[in-house]
Amino acid sequence: MAALTAKHLEALLTPAVFAQQKYYKQLGLRDRVLNLSLMVAAVLTLLWRQVPGVQELNRLLA
Repeated sequence: MAALTAKHLEALLTPAVFAQQKYYKQLGLRDRVLNLSLMVAAVLTLLWRQVPGVQELNRLLA
């Protein structure tokens, strides 16, 4: 169930992330390391999978 939800979130957020990166490039801005969409996905992962801390989330994402 969690894997299905994670894939669904990824499918929803990936186009938005790429669109935002394209928009930043059009404005002449640098890419952000963690944009809003990625931060939302990380926080949802943190809550959904009940990850105990940020270090553990970093390990999961790596």
